[in-house]
Amino acid sequence: MKKRKTKHSKLWAIGAMAILLLLAAPVSRAVVYDGGVHDVTTDLIDDMEIKDGTTVNLRATVSGYIQAHPGSVLNIYSGSVFWFVLVSSGEPEAQVSVYGIDFVVDGVATSASEFLPIPAFGSVLTGFYGNGDPIEPTWLRPGLLFYSHIPIKLLPPASEEEDIELMIDIKPGSDENSINLKSRGVVPVAVLTTGSFNAGTLVPDYSILFAGASPVHTTLCDVDEDGDMDMLFQFRTQQLDLNEDSKSATLTATLKSAVTMMSSAVTAGDVIKGTDKVKIKSSKKYSFAGRYGSKHNRSRQGRKGR
Repeated sequence: MKKRKTKHSKLWAIGAMAILLLLAAPVSRAVVYDGGVHDVTTDLIDDMEIKDGTTVNLRATVSGYIQAHPGSVLNIYSGSVFWFVLVSSGEPEAQVSVYGIDFVVDGVATSASEFLPIPAFGSVLTGFYGNGDPIEPTWLRPGLLFYSHIPIKLLPPASEEEDIELMIDIKPGSDENSINLKSRGVVPVAVLTTGSFNAGTLVPDYSILFAGASPVHTTLCDVDEDGDMDMLFQFRTQQLDLNEDSKSATLTATLKSAVTMMSSAVTAGDVIKGTDKVKIKSSKKYSFAGRYGSKHNRSRQGRKGR
């Protein structure tokens, strides 16, 4: 016998269809972050898109969803996302991190440093942010919903007593880090992401100095191939304040905002730095004439005196 549809079943069907249409509806408005580093501290009523080479530090409520494109960095320090966080697949991989304690994934407590959301269904993250606030729920779910084929990093807030020092790599791939000061080219310097510092949060402007020079180009990439995004700077060789006696070089960064750091011990205006060894190439030209010219000249002078 065929079941007769009741009024309630029809209402459920209509409600389910409305939700599906809402989820499938095209995005009418979105705040697009394309390039640079952005500290988002004001609530957004729209969706958010983070493009390749862009870092967003979130401390606010997003009333729509967030889409992190390949090559982007999203650091969630506090706040909530009404719909979901969608991490798009592609190279280089996007990096999404949540900073806090007592994390719970899909109702199960975890002490892991990352988790991979359930394919197609996604996973819900709850717990507490580093400032003590709970990961804010919405009327749809108890916490943050993630859709991603890339692991979401779960990072603890750094200790206030921790001293932050940048880990830099001058001329990545080179052991000697040799620099020819007469070169008209550039010197690459990478700031590496570590457990206490996320290099992707560095502001790529004149707050960055390497041996007194400002960067002329900046790239967000995985320099040391450890799965974390690093910041690669290029500096003009002839602008470097180095000489033939230099054995090391230092990169300094003046922070624009306190939320760009994993550690609450570092605040806006503070200067952090990292140092690596260098080998300055001698400016002397070694050639047959250079090595034997003086002796040859003395010989000629001797013959003239005869």
